Amino acid sequence: MIRYITFTASLVFVAALFLCHARNMERILFWAFIVGNVLYYAIGILLAFAWKDNRAFCKYICPITVFLKPLSYFALFRVTCDKEKCISCGKCKYVCPMDVDVTDNSRNRENGTECILCMECVKACPKRAL
Repeated sequence: MIRYITFTASLVFVAALFLCHARNMERILFWAFIVGNVLYYAIGILLAFAWKDNRAFCKYICPITVFLKPLSYFALFRVTCDKEKCISCGKCKYVCPMDVDVTDNSRNRENGTECILCMECVKACPKRAL
């Protein structure tokens, strides 16, 4: 939810600058870029320490997923699970940096659009079910 708020706030801010024909727009945008990045990373680092999750920035703040998440529903390549081979050991979920449950093949699976295709789950699967 935070990513949508920050993306919307950024978009409104830049649009307002252009619509108001702000003077010194280059300087304003430069400082907004610097301050925005410092805030993004400071919040990401704080969340990483607070939640003991080194990918907190990517999971909760990164505004890039505003575009990527909807498109991932139509992805041509996805990690799928062969339920007949799967022994439900949980190793795939344990090694996944994004906490994606790859054993659920549904396109609507929880956190399914968060997969970064690192293939750690595939490497960890003892039965080659992924």
